[in-house]
Amino acid sequence: MDTYFVRRKSRRGSAFMSEQAILYEQVDSIAKIWMNRPNQGNRISRKLFLELDSAMTKAIADPSVRVIIISAKGENFCCGFDVGDPDASLNNNDACDVTWEYRRDNTQEEIDLWMKLYTSRKPVIGAIKGRVLGGGYFMAMMFDCIVAADNTVMDNGEFALGMSYTDYVPFDLWKLPMNIAKEKLLTGYPITAKEGFRLGLFNRVVSVDQLDETAMTLARRMLRLSPYTLNIHKELCNMAYDLQGIRNIVPYAKETFNIGMELPGTKENQEMWDYARSNPPGALVDLFEEKLAALRKEEIQELPHLDDLH
Repeated sequence: MDTYFVRRKSRRGSAFMSEQAILYEQVDSIAKIWMNRPNQGNRISRKLFLELDSAMTKAIADPSVRVIIISAKGENFCCGFDVGDPDASLNNNDACDVTWEYRRDNTQEEIDLWMKLYTSRKPVIGAIKGRVLGGGYFMAMMFDCIVAADNTVMDNGEFALGMSYTDYVPFDLWKLPMNIAKEKLLTGYPITAKEGFRLGLFNRVVSVDQLDETAMTLARRMLRLSPYTLNIHKELCNMAYDLQGIRNIVPYAKETFNIGMELPGTKENQEMWDYARSNPPGALVDLFEEKLAALRKEEIQELPHLDDLH
């Protein structure tokens, strides 16, 4: 496996060799990219973000790679951006000195990476499991195909926790039926493995121990197509959605997101942030997890048909 490091630093710098945030390996014509922060729920730190960008750039540019799989080590695919890293989560900037211009640039940088998954001429398969939150949710919505473990829960809990937080790459409006997409955006309800498969969002749902091999089986099946056919069919699919305006909505969604992040949320949400800022690092993560757990208990009662809700 190769490891990718922050692009602004030398790959030979020993300080950046100590932690492998992204693992990269190639099996035949399949590039496998793993997020590798299992003890942190694969939350997106600045380091992981830049290394993922570098790994995608390599896979796209390598003519020997025809299919890309993105997965994660540990129990969870991705629990969102790392609120303990001010460079990755601007809301955790204690000095509250985030300028409008910097926030816009930061959001655009995120969008550029997510769109790189979508615009790649090579199919990108997501192998997801456990919790898929926030930035992990946005990432997953960009995959061409999704293989999900049966314990998968996808959502943007920030909506339901009262943040003035909006969907800045709303591909779920195309990937979900209209009324379901509206319900998710208007309530913040999660998407479980069973519901995701029923809605056509997930191509396969398997046990956790079958996840990697199932994703590889799907990738190998794609390799049976000629390189020309595989690439052109990906482009044809994207063009069909582009003609429906899937990309046109992103600039508007980006700006409404940036505006919302400057606004206070509900009273309960503001109290949560105030508590986190007056306590040691990590307090926000713990409190956020506690609030989400309580929210999930309520949702199990509200949505009894989602009998696999975790």
